[in-house]
Amino acid sequence: MSGSGPAMMSPGVVPERSDSEVIDTRFGKVTIFRNNPIVLPNGMLGQPDKNQFCLTHFPSDKMARFKLLQSLDDTSLSFITLPVEANNPIVDRADMEQAARDLSIPLSQVAALFIVSVHREAGAVKLSVNARAPIILDSVRRVAVQHVFHNAKYQIRQPLFF
Repeated sequence: MSGSGPAMMSPGVVPERSDSEVIDTRFGKVTIFRNNPIVLPNGMLGQPDKNQFCLTHFPSDKMARFKLLQSLDDTSLSFITLPVEANNPIVDRADMEQAARDLSIPLSQVAALFIVSVHREAGAVKLSVNARAPIILDSVRRVAVQHVFHNAKYQIRQPLFF
C-alpha cells in the first residue's frame, strides 16, 4: 500500500516523530499517528460519527500480516483489518476496478482493508473477513469509504485460510 506513511513500518520499529502516541487498546499497546489520518468522511457502517483513523501494526507477532484500524475519534474503537491491493484473491479485479471508478480513485492508488472477525468454533479459532463491505482507500489522498458490493457472491463472513 503506497502512501501509507509510518503506520506501515516493520514491526518493532518505533519512529522518532512528535506526532506518535502510544495508547492501550483491547488488543494491547499500539503506536498511533494523529497528524496524517485516514479520513472516512461518512464513517463506517454503524459508526457514522467516527471519521478519523490510523492504520498501525497489530500488537502480536502471530498476526503480523494484519493491521489495526484505530479510531482517532474514540481510542476504544479499533478494527482488525487485512490490507490488500486492488488485485487480490478476495474480490474480483473487475469489481475492484468498478469500485475505484465509482469512488473516483485511480486504480494505482486503491488499497482495500477487509475487516476481520475472529470466531471460536469447535475449540478452534477461525478468521473471516467481510468481503461484501471492505474499506476502499485512496492511499495517496488518505481518504476512504466503506464500500458495499451488491454482488451476493461476496460473503459477510468469508473464511480466511492461511
